[in-house]
Amino acid sequence: IVRRDIAVVVGDSVEIQSIVDAVSKAKLQSVIEFSPFDLYRGESVGLGKKSVAFRILMQDTDRTLVDSEADEKVSEILQVLNEQFGATLRK
Repeated sequence: IVRRDIAVVVGDSVEIQSIVDAVSKAKLQSVIEFSPFDLYRGESVGLGKKSVAFRILMQDTDRTLVDSEADEKVSEILQVLNEQFGATLRK
């Protein structure tokens, strides 16, 4: 199992469950878990915005995933979140 944690910045009105649902509906191969674990609101993310951190667990039952494959899945997730919610990766 490969684990990655990401934090994305979205508008305050975006529901966290809708983000989780969007990733689930994208049916990204090897992604076995996508769950929120932290929420932050403050000056560093901007007025009317929030930062949500997610844990991503990935597994291929046939072989071991390499870092580049895991990074590609994270990029695919970020693309889905950007397209649907205007999410950006928190720096």
